[in-house]
Amino acid sequence: MITLIVTLISVAGIALPYPILAPLFEQGDSALSQFMGLPKELLLGIVLGVYPLGIIIGSSFIGSLSDSYGRRRLLTLTLVGSGLGYSATAFAALSGNFALFCIARLLTGVCEGNISIARAIAADLHPIIDKARSFSLISAMGYGGYLLGPLLGGYLIYSGIETVFIVAALACFICAGLSHFMMPASLNKTIKAPSHSSSLVLLRQVDLRRFFMLYLLLTTGVNLYYEYYPLHLVRQFNYTPVDISWATVFLTACMIFTSIWINPIIQRTMSHASAGLVGVIVFGSSLVALPFIDNQFYLISFALMGAGIAIYNGFLPVYLSNSYQNNAQGQLMGMLVTVFCLGNLFAAGLGSVLSMIDVKWSLLGGALVTFFAAAVFFHGHYKAQIWPQPINVNNKALASNNE
Repeated sequence: MITLIVTLISVAGIALPYPILAPLFEQGDSALSQFMGLPKELLLGIVLGVYPLGIIIGSSFIGSLSDSYGRRRLLTLTLVGSGLGYSATAFAALSGNFALFCIARLLTGVCEGNISIARAIAADLHPIIDKARSFSLISAMGYGGYLLGPLLGGYLIYSGIETVFIVAALACFICAGLSHFMMPASLNKTIKAPSHSSSLVLLRQVDLRRFFMLYLLLTTGVNLYYEYYPLHLVRQFNYTPVDISWATVFLTACMIFTSIWINPIIQRTMSHASAGLVGVIVFGSSLVALPFIDNQFYLISFALMGAGIAIYNGFLPVYLSNSYQNNAQGQLMGMLVTVFCLGNLFAAGLGSVLSMIDVKWSLLGGALVTFFAAAVFFHGHYKAQIWPQPINVNNKALASNNE
């Protein structure tokens, strides 16, 4: 429960700035949006990309370090670091210093690589709590953070952009206190595994490298949507930060509903691989339609995209964890976060270029990459059987009893 609370509050802190960046740079009347004469779309792309770049750096070793030096210790330290990073971001925003703003976002991202620790804790709890169930709850709390954070950010912007980041810093410091004082000391136990090195060492395995390439394609497509639908709403409907916040609330509410109530139903009827593939296809199909909807019916596509994201997020990490259950889970989850943020970085760069033509091309590009990821997963799992077949825990237990 403490892990879920920490996930909720910390992700809310991460998501606070989301509804304010697109209007800030689109209107072009802030000192942050005027730097070296560069186009505002490019500046927005830099700001969107530098944060996940930091998470790529952090998640590549934070998950592995938590295997070696303890989950609670690393989670607490990185949460304190995130709070300090958000404080520096608030100062940069107040002074209008674009370079300092980017550096602060980069350092904050390094510390936010701790998302992998929460997933590792969820994996550690199996079989006390079923992995699919615990991963879905972790995802639901993450979606709750994406619901709460943008909503607060959309309203806090009227008190000044620096207020948004000050509140994010306070959220991280609160999480650090919860982690240090309320999480059990047993989470500081170390795991004897070859995880002292970066999670990137997993790329030496051909099959894992192919899975992470698949995940990179998927997350690039999803992040093209995440990062550029606010700009689409600003240009298509003249949305304000508050309007974007409420659109995000609707999206994340659909994610939470799907994670808590729909995913358990899917788990009883489908394998993790099939469920993950369905989630990817539902998301991609809905994203294709979004650029062509010029009225409030776009909310239907938002609902379906939210459901698709929740489904694949609930089952693909479990598929990976079960397939490679003998690997250190902190290292595996750290690599997933690294790949997600690398996709975020690619999406920021590609989207900034496409949005200078038309932001709709950014969204269509995201749909195209997503469908490609679905095709790669279908071929790799069902045709070529590249990845180990996940072990059925119930069948394994039954075989043990028979022996």
